[in-house]
Amino acid sequence: MCVKALTLLQVPEYVPALDEEGLWKMIVELIVAFDEVISLGHKENVVLGQMKQYVEMECPEERLHKLVIERKISDMKHLMKCKASEIDNNRVSCLTSSPV
Repeated sequence: MCVKALTLLQVPEYVPALDEEGLWKMIVELIVAFDEVISLGHKENVVLGQMKQYVEMECPEERLHKLVIERKISDMKHLMKCKASEIDNNRVSCLTSSPV
């Protein structure tokens, strides 16, 4: 497949909204995908599936960062549940202890 055809296939693949804002949101992924088609000015024989695989590859630092973020989110959700439970318990204790 020629470089021009691959680059034309990549744009809608990586930029779902084909407008300026959508392009700017996905610019890094698009540049990396173009880089997979052309390496040091030389054409490479790659197909769209290979490019998707290369672009989706993550480095260990990215995986670690994602795990840290997921862990923080999980901890915050747990903390929110505990606080909500504490508030409910305080509300119930206030209602039962106050004379009606």
